[in-house]
Amino acid sequence: MIDLVAANHTNRELELMLEGRKPLAMFYAELAELPDEELIPEERFAPYVSKGQFIRGETTVSGSFSEKLGRKTQIRFVFFALREEAWRVAAMKLLKEQHHKTNAWNETCERAECVLLGYTDEETDAWCKKAFAK
Repeated sequence: MIDLVAANHTNRELELMLEGRKPLAMFYAELAELPDEELIPEERFAPYVSKGQFIRGETTVSGSFSEKLGRKTQIRFVFFALREEAWRVAAMKLLKEQHHKTNAWNETCERAECVLLGYTDEETDAWCKKAFAK
């Protein structure tokens, strides 16, 4: 049985990437919340991007209308990939942009995201079983 808490990469992205155990990290926040190093840790990843060890990408997508903001939300996604896994940035960007165009998310999308982020098949199966339990 997979321990989903132990398997979770959250707040361990940089450590796992430096160990070569995570090919892609993804962070996101509403533009009004940025900059915020706790939400999108640009400064922590910057030295590795500067050295060419990591590749950085980003996209901003429109969300639903927010009464609080008085406008549609604008979500910035920032991606960091190991240099040799740079293709994952484009793939994740495409996945996120299409999701926000259709506002449809399903187990197939979730599995694609998990694979891109470097979760194992076993971890992905356990997560999806919990997330999509009927």
